[in-house]
Formats: sequence, C-alpha cells, structure tokens
Amino acid sequence: MKLLTFLGTNPYSSTTYVWQDQEKKTEYVAAALAEFFSVETVQVFLTSEARAKHWEAFQQAVPQAKDIGIPSGQSEDELWQIFEAVVNSVESDETIILDVTHSFRSIPLFVFLAGIYLQKAQDVKIAGVYYGAYERDRERSPIFDLTPTLKFAEWLTATDKFLNTGSAKELGQLLSTIQQDFYRQGRQNQEPIVPRKLREFGDRIQAISDSIELVRPLKLMEETARLEGIPDETLKTEVGMFAQPFALLLNRIQADYSQFALVDPRPRQALAKQLALLCWYVDKSLSAQAILLSREWVVSALCVGLGRDYLQKSEREVIEQSLNQLVDWSKDKNRISKSTDVSALESGVTNLEDLSKLWSQLRDMRNDLAHTEMRQNSLSASDMTRFVREDLLTRLRELFRDLNQAETQAEPL
Repeated sequence: MKLLTFLGTNPYSSTTYVWQDQEKKTEYVAAALAEFFSVETVQVFLTSEARAKHWEAFQQAVPQAKDIGIPSGQSEDELWQIFEAVVNSVESDETIILDVTHSFRSIPLFVFLAGIYLQKAQDVKIAGVYYGAYERDRERSPIFDLTPTLKFAEWLTATDKFLNTGSAKELGQLLSTIQQDFYRQGRQNQEPIVPRKLREFGDRIQAISDSIELVRPLKLMEETARLEGIPDETLKTEVGMFAQPFALLLNRIQADYSQFALVDPRPRQALAKQLALLCWYVDKSLSAQAILLSREWVVSALCVGLGRDYLQKSEREVIEQSLNQLVDWSKDKNRISKSTDVSALESGVTNLEDLSKLWSQLRDMRNDLAHTEMRQNSLSASDMTRFVREDLLTRLRELFRDLNQAETQAEPL
C-alpha cells in the first residue's frame, strides 16, 4: 500500500494522533498514518521551501518516504503540474491512501480530483482519504476519515450521465448498493429506520434505462408503470436517510420516466407513448435509437390507422411491402402502376409522396446502422445526426397529423 502526502512550510508541532484504538505521537500525521495502515511506501510532495524546512526531519520520522518536487500552485499551469505529479506517482492497480492534512491553498481539491482520475483511468483503489485535525491547545488530535467524499464523485458522474443521456443506470446501481451494504453490515439491528425500497427503485430505474437504451418501448411502458407503484413517501424518507445526494434528482427522474408509463397499452395510447420516447431520443441526441424507433413507428402508425394489429408480424410485413412498393412507384410512375396496397396507405397519411421520401430515408438509415457501415456508399454519421435533429419529428408531425388530432388524450406529436 502507498501513502500520498504533502508537506508545507508551516511549523508542525508534536501531538498524539488518534485513529480508532491506535495512537502515535509525532509532528507529522503521515508518520501516524503510515504506521496505522502498514504503509510500504510514502510519496511526499513538497516545494523547495518545504524541502528545506522539513525534509530531513520527515525522513527520520518516515524512513520509507520518497520525495517528489512540486511547484507552489500559484498559477493554473503549476496546478496542472501538481496534478500530473500525483498521477504519475501511482501505477495501475495500486492501492493508495491520500493524506490531505498539509496540502496548501487549492492543492487538496487537485489531490482529490487526481485520486478520482486514478480510480477511473488506471483502476487505482483508494483505500482511504484522511485528515489529521491538529489543534494547538489539545494533546490528542483525531484523524478524520474523508473517504465517503469519494462517493460524491460517483453521484456526480451518475447524475451527469442521467441529465445528458437520460440513463439512470449508474444512479440505480448506487441505490441498490446502499441497501445491500446496509444489511451486509448488520445495521438493520442498530438503526431505527431501515431501507426497504431503495434497491427496488434502483432496480426499476436500471431496467427502465436498459429499455430506453435498447429501444424496448413496450417493456419501457411496463417498467415505468411498476415504478409508480413504489410508495412515494416511503421512498423519499429512505432517500433522505441513506442517499441524500439522490434527493434532488428523485422528483426529476420520476417526472421524466412517468411520461412513458402505460398499464393498458391500447394501440393509439401505445403509439403516443412510443412517440414520446422518440422525442426523448431526439432531445438527448440518441440518433441511432431515434432512427430505429421511427422506422418501426411509421409501420405501427399505418397499421393502427388502417385497422391492423400493429404487433402482428404478418400485418407489419404487409405494410412494409406496401411502403416498399410506394417507393418504387414514386421513382417511376410512368412504368409502375399504383397498386391497391399503395393506394390504401393514402388513408393513413396526409401525403403519399412525403411518406415515400421519409420511408426511403428511414429504411436506408436503419439498414446502414444494422450493417455498421459494412457496405459501399454508407451514410455519414453527421448526415444521420442532422436528419434526426432537424427533420425527423417535423416530418412525422406533418405526415400523421390526422392520427394526432384523433387521439386528443395522447401525447402530442
């Protein structure tokens, strides 16, 4: 195990540092931490001024110490030099302890960020973050465990992902882990309130996120409906007790996901929910999912408009064949006659020509995605993204205007 610590230029007085049932009298908290946690190597970051004032005495107190020179952090460039020095002092898969007691100015923040970076980028395990609370008028100085603050970074990362992509998978994992750890530690016999719904809620929002990511609209309706079955007051109490960083997001997640809930997925209501999901994809810049869903939504909307079962494979195939015939007819009307099946599509949309163009684009884009560009003349990612962002929803609204007007209680197109 490796301890990362800092030395400043302040005078350090001898005190008895206390950690749980262990004590050590020393001027340097790093000496106490190295002994308490059986540290093999101590990496000491210090400026030239700190080296002149403390290094000789520190070496005597901590024989396994190795020094690393750093600037004083008075500019942005110097702060990044400190960050780089911390990161370069640790190898992948190492286990480290961070001591932020004697960090100078904003250096503690950079040390903390460097630790998070090491966790994510190099699979470094941070066994603890500690601060020695020295007080001049007290003989004994407690060592505070700041390790739980690392969890804030996980909450921040998970929150950022939800806000940008709509995925609450990482948030769900954090909630599930909190409840699992609570019972694993045997705290259910010690605490007046125990978590009973955190894991269920966490599992639900993970399942919802999977359904959104993998374009499972019917499963999404089911999972979001189940989410609404979790008692709201119980959940809020447990979040406030055991997952406070999540409290600010709870209402947002419930509101965002509840729009997809549908207990009885009748065709027109189901279409409206699927379109709400499509709008979600466009808003979150999830272009691949938007293209996949919109291609299927056009078939579903035509099935419903023509009185067909939109979940029946054979019925969908009839509509798909009619759409393909429509594209062929639109390209060469003089040579190809307008079939009965093509004419039937006219009752489901406002304009056959526009439907033909949209279907042709969606069909090509969907196939391009499915074949992962392994064909000649593939579409560019920028063209597909631009189509989704600028054209897709507008053209669907125009084509299926009558369907939208007929379903006054559904989500608007």
